[in-house]
Amino acid sequence: MALTFGKCLLRDCRIRANVTQVELSERLQKELGLSVSTTLLSLYENDKRPIPALTMRGICIILGCSETDIYEWPR
Repeated sequence: MALTFGKCLLRDCRIRANVTQVELSERLQKELGLSVSTTLLSLYENDKRPIPALTMRGICIILGCSETDIYEWPR
């Protein structure tokens, strides 16, 4: 069995942190130097593209959550 991502919970984490996609994108760039567009954030949130490790770490820093909060990991 291959290791796979489960359902992406980024939208839930972002909303819980009271942060919009625009704010998240801007803060990733300003605070961490990561260029992540709102279009790309939408692709992540809709399970159209997996979140790269460095981007995921940046998102976790901004939203105050952990990597395990971002995905519903299969067992």
